[in-house]
Amino acid sequence: MIHRLATRGSALALWQARRTQELLREAGHDAELVIIESSGDRDRQTDLARFGSIGIFTVEVDRAVTDGRADIGVHSLKDMTTTLHEGVQLAGCLERGMIEDALVARDGLRLHTLPRGATVGSGSQRRGAMLRAARPDLNVVQIRGNVPTRLGKVTGGELDATVLARAGLVRLGLDGHITEVLDAKRFLPAVGQGIVGLTCRVDDDERADALARHVRDADAWAAAMAERSFLRRMKGGCNAPAGGHATVRDGELVLSGRVLSLDGAESVEGRVEGPIDDAEALGIRLADDIDRRGGGRLIELARAASQGS
Repeated sequence: MIHRLATRGSALALWQARRTQELLREAGHDAELVIIESSGDRDRQTDLARFGSIGIFTVEVDRAVTDGRADIGVHSLKDMTTTLHEGVQLAGCLERGMIEDALVARDGLRLHTLPRGATVGSGSQRRGAMLRAARPDLNVVQIRGNVPTRLGKVTGGELDATVLARAGLVRLGLDGHITEVLDAKRFLPAVGQGIVGLTCRVDDDERADALARHVRDADAWAAAMAERSFLRRMKGGCNAPAGGHATVRDGELVLSGRVLSLDGAESVEGRVEGPIDDAEALGIRLADDIDRRGGGRLIELARAASQGS
């Protein structure tokens, strides 16, 4: 059997698809790539938050799976909607990469040495809010584009700095551009950051079983279930000003979550722990706790501001 892997055509997406291809081949399964252009790739101007929760980097990839052009969708898990597109299931994930955000700044600058008023670009509401919380004096602007494009905005002088996922830079061999790895406790990562998620059709039991047996890292899977459950319960989209990170050790899972106002002035955070088998329930428990303490209000305010901008 040949597995057709649907993927975006960016360098990072292709890295993820080729790594999935390697793992399937190591397990005795052949695989080929099907390149899909997403609406997020075609429209590189609109603020990501304006798209809401439709999953602009994932919907066309999963549509290729549901309409039969491909068998498996390969995604950056942090870009996936918390409620999956109709007709697909999340069936596998690769081992988690580095979870931190990374600063890439001109002249080797670090976050605390950027001058007042420095312009820092990001396409993420979460990163923007956390940057404003850490340095209210910075000029944080929304930017779009793939990893090389964003790096070019710094080297070309359009930006003083940008913040990107460390895992993506490492996977592309571009980590030499990093001027500071941001502390993950202060800059809590996006839900699913560093994880490659794999979808297949809901009725494709054979491929779901192959992915579960050969391309599903157990610790990353449990973390993903907890983190995605947290964000789904918070009714936050994949670009909400919220972070979540789960760690797994000796059958126990610890999940931290945080929701911020867009200006970074307010935040609500929490932490839960329990058996790995209760991963999704732990995510719900954490969301309910943060919601009771005002986190849900911050999500709603961010959504309203994005739709009205």
